[in-house]
Amino acid sequence: MRFRPAVPASVVLAVSVLTACGSGGGEAPATPPPDEQPAAVDLPEDAVLGIVGIATAPNGATADVAVIVHATLPYLVPEAADALATTLAWCAGEVDEAVVSGRGYSFTAVDVTLTPREGVWPDDVTLAVLPQPNPEFGSTIAAGEGLRQVEASDTDGLEDYVPRCRQPAVLDGAGGGTVYLGIPSDITGANDAESFTAWTLHDFGLRSLLPGDLGDAGVTFSSCLAKLTQLGTEFGAPSESWAETFDGSGCVVGGAVNLG
Repeated sequence: MRFRPAVPASVVLAVSVLTACGSGGGEAPATPPPDEQPAAVDLPEDAVLGIVGIATAPNGATADVAVIVHATLPYLVPEAADALATTLAWCAGEVDEAVVSGRGYSFTAVDVTLTPREGVWPDDVTLAVLPQPNPEFGSTIAAGEGLRQVEASDTDGLEDYVPRCRQPAVLDGAGGGTVYLGIPSDITGANDAESFTAWTLHDFGLRSLLPGDLGDAGVTFSSCLAKLTQLGTEFGAPSESWAETFDGSGCVVGGAVNLG
């Protein structure tokens, strides 16, 4: 069974160190010195994927980044209420309750945080937050408090006007928030996939390169690590297109594909 209701926030799975997704066999990676280790996080029991890393701003300040992807939920359960309400409010005139119910939406909540560790993290540094919407797949994005969405897109044909539900999310300065990924038909199995697995066809993380022609924040990422949980494997990960992009431009994990 793919669907599990979200557990109370007080129930957590302690993770002392996130280890690389899919690492198996061969020698274990060497443990980096403490100043190169990202801060540990606690993954909640409903987490399917966790990502951590260290970001360095152009002024030399550093910060810990953490991304927690929660298990996908059908729109009609109480645990999806925040995702549904945020989506309906942001996407007014584009997506309403009739669209959500008629197209069988699922929602995947993604928590993003950036916590300063050394130096003063600049308020004017903006980072791209993943996932981004994929119009070919039909997915939508709605950002909660702490994040904002920008009228920009990397998708051909959306250069002149980007509908609100297709606008990617960004993080300004330190802090964080939650972005809600909405996917139509995922309850019954989108694009002939199993139910509640379409989240695996999106990328998750933070990166310095901003959407569209918004430029690059000039932030460097290092010490990226990820953990794909057992629940994540039950919900379809890794997909055939699954990859880790851990380099200076960002800490990104997922299977973003163009299905058009």
